[in-house]
Amino acid sequence: MNAAITVLPKPHWINGWFLRLFAQPYVLVDDVEHAAQWGRGLKIETSPGRHTVAVGARYHRTKALLGVAATEVEAQANQHVGLIAQNGPLNHQAFALRATKHT
Repeated sequence: MNAAITVLPKPHWINGWFLRLFAQPYVLVDDVEHAAQWGRGLKIETSPGRHTVAVGARYHRTKALLGVAATEVEAQANQHVGLIAQNGPLNHQAFALRATKHT
């Protein structure tokens, strides 16, 4: 039996124009990095159990992942966990993660 985690990276409306032009969001599930897109949910299949989910952004042509914030989620068998990740209004602020649904 599998579980899934979907993360929707959203930039803050104040600096969203800048991030959409110059940065790409990344989702980390148990330290495995997945490239994401602003405003599109990224679905990651996983095993049931407790997982660490983190989100950050990387400016083009750089290696550092910035604004990383993590949370723990519990995914039951056949469950789909949804999260929204949004950075703060200032570029140095970390992403805040909040649950959207559990099905």
